[in-house]
Amino acid sequence: MTQQETPQFPGSRRAAKILFAAFILTAAIAFIWGFIVVEKVRERAKETDGALRSIAWSCLCYAQQGDREWPDSEESLIASESSWDCDHLAGTGTDWPATRALALDAMVSPANAADALKIAAIEFPKSAGEFPRVTARGNPSGLDTLRIVNDWLAKYQAIRVNKP
Repeated sequence: MTQQETPQFPGSRRAAKILFAAFILTAAIAFIWGFIVVEKVRERAKETDGALRSIAWSCLCYAQQGDREWPDSEESLIASESSWDCDHLAGTGTDWPATRALALDAMVSPANAADALKIAAIEFPKSAGEFPRVTARGNPSGLDTLRIVNDWLAKYQAIRVNKP
């Protein structure tokens, strides 16, 4: 018995090489594009985290100055520039950062409250005994940033409520 050779179509090897090269090129482009997209999302998350931390810090400063209540609107927080420029909070421990630099955790802060509130937002409570909550407005954020900054506000509220 003799083995018969299978007929090959002319140019089929060449077509296979071209298809393989096209596949490799497409995969490489998709891989590079993925890295670019991920890097942009990371940069946006850093901006959002800086805004979240700045807003939460400003709310704490606002509430502490003159033993005021929490801000009741974004406008009241924007109008209180002293809350934005507050450098230190009294009575801190491990519940929230003692200084603005620690609150920002080496992140870049927006220039003012109005800019921060374009990136992130505050949800104001419906009843007087609650604290505001900071949200990211659907922007990407670090894994724990929202939980961390809202914990600062919750712990501050707990201390205010339990004050003699």
